[in-house]
Amino acid sequence: MVSSSSVDLKASTDKPGAGVLQQATLALAFDLDGPTGDAMLSGSIWNKPGYFGLGAYGPHRAVPRILDMLAAHGVKATFFTPAWVVEHWPGLCRRIVAEGHEIGNHGYKHEVFFRLSAEEQRSILNRSQNIFEDTVGVRATGFRAPSGDWHPQTASLLAECGFSYSSSLRNGDVPFRHDGHSLIEIPAKSLFDDYTAFAYHRAPNFPAGLDRVAAYTPVFESWGEEILAAVPEGLTVATIWHPKVIGTPGRALLLEKFIGELVENPGIRFETCDAIARHWSERNPA
Repeated sequence: MVSSSSVDLKASTDKPGAGVLQQATLALAFDLDGPTGDAMLSGSIWNKPGYFGLGAYGPHRAVPRILDMLAAHGVKATFFTPAWVVEHWPGLCRRIVAEGHEIGNHGYKHEVFFRLSAEEQRSILNRSQNIFEDTVGVRATGFRAPSGDWHPQTASLLAECGFSYSSSLRNGDVPFRHDGHSLIEIPAKSLFDDYTAFAYHRAPNFPAGLDRVAAYTPVFESWGEEILAAVPEGLTVATIWHPKVIGTPGRALLLEKFIGELVENPGIRFETCDAIARHWSERNPA
């Protein structure tokens, strides 16, 4: 259980005598992929009900559980969501927005952006933004490249399409501005990707190559240690969590305790990715 861990998530790790409380900024960022991805892009998912059910568990069962949890702790999160999911679970996505969470762009069907031409990327971004606006009443201000894939032109295209930030790259622990335009990057780290610890399924065998599911508690302990270590330097932590992975009953129970303890730590500030980008831009004007 998280509460019996050797990691005290409630304790401040601020440097003694510093005079000013240092804080780490934590973005609870979920990739609400649903059943989108390679199998949907190829069309093979329609012959693989197991794959579809595995993905659909996220919006169907896990996200309502996660939203209730976030509401109980008064925490706002970011949900990077393919527009196909918005089309097929509109009520859920409207609930996300109505409860004060951010919904971010994650492509249309979780496309691999580095394989696409500039025009193909632009078409997907614009189509997805129009679906967001028509369905949930907002256009996303942020984008996360599906699977972290990145094309050399993607950053410029995002700025051109009106996005203010991306949370796609894995190359840092503080926000920065891309060269040549206004787009802000909020880096995430692969160690905060729940797929690396929890995603393996025997049937379907996905993701291929992983042979076990990690014990739950040590994973949360590792995440907690990284977050606490970010406090003295005032770093930014953005998670890469997938509702269909982290939102199962047992993992969600530990996640709720994990968030509940971090909320009590004065060294942790929770913000959506959009808020992080806005506040960073105010402090670092172009």
